[in-house]
Amino acid sequence: MLKRIAILGLCLTMLFGVGGVMAPQVSATTTSEYVARYKANMANYKKHEVPIVKAFWDNYRGTLGQKLIKRAIWYMENGYMVYGHSNYAKDGKIDCSNFVSLIYKDFGFDITTRARNYNQVGRKVSGVYSRKQSGSSNKYELVGVDKLWVGDIFLFWNKDSSGNRYISHTALYMGKINGKPCIIHTVSGRPTAIGITNSFTWWYGEHFQEARRIFPVKKYKARDPIIPAKYQLPPQKPVVYP
Repeated sequence: MLKRIAILGLCLTMLFGVGGVMAPQVSATTTSEYVARYKANMANYKKHEVPIVKAFWDNYRGTLGQKLIKRAIWYMENGYMVYGHSNYAKDGKIDCSNFVSLIYKDFGFDITTRARNYNQVGRKVSGVYSRKQSGSSNKYELVGVDKLWVGDIFLFWNKDSSGNRYISHTALYMGKINGKPCIIHTVSGRPTAIGITNSFTWWYGEHFQEARRIFPVKKYKARDPIIPAKYQLPPQKPVVYP
């Protein structure tokens, strides 16, 4: 407990520059843009993400998979991440594969940060795929949801200029929440770079490639969340350490 309190104090000190400790830097050139985006998208976040997170907590049992999602939610609420192909620890920017990798690395699992290599991570979960909804030519649905575990990794494909498929996006499976399979990942139209998707009707169904699993494991060691050395989006409220 004392360690937690000390870490919380250090975190707040770092954020607000109290006691002579240098606070993380903030990018001056894009700060106003990121803050405006944060505020503009907050209403939709409260309407969409907040009820899903609440339902997740209502069914929280402390499994390893749920702990991974708990950490992902923490970053969504306290990480103030913005999208970018960079290093979150250095400058507060994150992309999809770096986000998934960061969450797993927080629990001692060293996995790739390159999306195209995620088909080599863990093993494929058989029986999980997407298909067109019955009677529809353009709507999709996810099949085999009952075979998924919380914390599984979702892969999505796209095509390059030559028409060849490649893995373009990754996400973390949160479980079936309020009757719908949910993923947490980098997504646009949210206050920060992180949000939740609970529909596979359109792009996420059409472009779903596979789910992959790292579990089960017997031992793991969690580390504290990362506080970036530099923020693009400065914290809009005090960061609450887990």
